[in-house]
Amino acid sequence: MDIPGKITPSDLAGRQKSRWMLASTGLNGLLSIAKIGWGVYSGSTVVIADAVHSISDVLGALLILAAIRFSRHRSLRFPYGLHKVEDMAALGGALLVVIAAYEIARAVFFSGGARPPDNPLATMGFMAAILVAEGIFYVFERRAAACLHSPGLQSDVVNWLGDIGAGVVVIAGIGGHLLRIPFAQEIAVLIILFLILEGTWGVLKNAILSLLDASVESELYAKAKNLLLTTPEVEGVEGLRLRHAGSVLFADATIGIAAANFAHAHEVADRAQQRLQEAFPELENITLHYEPPFKPFKRRALLLTEEGSALATRFGMAQRIRFEDENREGVLVNTQTLNNPVPGAEKGRGIRLAAWLIAQGADEIHMRAGQLEPALEALLSAAGVTLVIDENPPLPPHAE
Repeated sequence: MDIPGKITPSDLAGRQKSRWMLASTGLNGLLSIAKIGWGVYSGSTVVIADAVHSISDVLGALLILAAIRFSRHRSLRFPYGLHKVEDMAALGGALLVVIAAYEIARAVFFSGGARPPDNPLATMGFMAAILVAEGIFYVFERRAAACLHSPGLQSDVVNWLGDIGAGVVVIAGIGGHLLRIPFAQEIAVLIILFLILEGTWGVLKNAILSLLDASVESELYAKAKNLLLTTPEVEGVEGLRLRHAGSVLFADATIGIAAANFAHAHEVADRAQQRLQEAFPELENITLHYEPPFKPFKRRALLLTEEGSALATRFGMAQRIRFEDENREGVLVNTQTLNNPVPGAEKGRGIRLAAWLIAQGADEIHMRAGQLEPALEALLSAAGVTLVIDENPPLPPHAE
């Protein structure tokens, strides 16, 4: 639970993303107005088309900004926040870029080209100045998107690449028209469209995989599991699940801890959680369930008489102990029969035998109904060992 008044790293990252999207929206809006004004002044349909493309980017940026601002909202219905909205916005923004790329291609290849401006040199200078402003912002926002691990910002970076590409197409078209170079505009369009679609594909793929909870790479899984396994006193990891939501990461795992008590197990789990948080700053929430160490099999100990053909009725008087290891499918994988290691005449042999069986990893102890000391029963219960009273268990015909 978040502490009131405390700014978390996730809060700080969210504010930084919001500032970048505000700056992007403001700059894109100003450039769109400038392009529309110059397009009307120069009579260039290409510049006006580029302005329309920029306006679509402004709408996409507003969508992403709203997603980032509301992604941390939590409620009873959305306890983990609305981080997936950022992925949805990234998906929508990328689709807008694809539509804009199609419009550029259609205008050049299927609509007879574009009408040249009345003042081509001045228009080329104007577009060059626009490209410089867009290029500078593109470089810095791209670094911020990589640093903040934000799919929303990454989608906006692709939008800026589309703007730059469209601007280059405008200049190339006007320049090719002046120099009478055949297919100059068409070649420029193909190159820029390839760059735009290549960047858009990455955003689309990441957004879709994140929405499907399939965006975490196997290398990240391996790193997280290794961090948990190398935490002192953690003996196993099962059910590790990682999922991206927007620019944050959620982790859920079950770890095996050989701890003497609940409080110590909680301390070990806290250390494991801290290691994950330090390795992955984008982790928004970590849920660790801790259980006794995972065993690949269940071990039964059968307390036998000296002949080994019947169960003993007194715990400490068992002459032989038969161990049976059963895997998770219920298949017997190993058996072993040993003599009672506790001398028969020694006092407290029941307690000593119980301690020895616990040390051997017994999960169940089988015997016939008989006398059982309360202290012995309490010891087995505290160790998590189940005592099973069998009257007619299936036993081997001879001892091993």
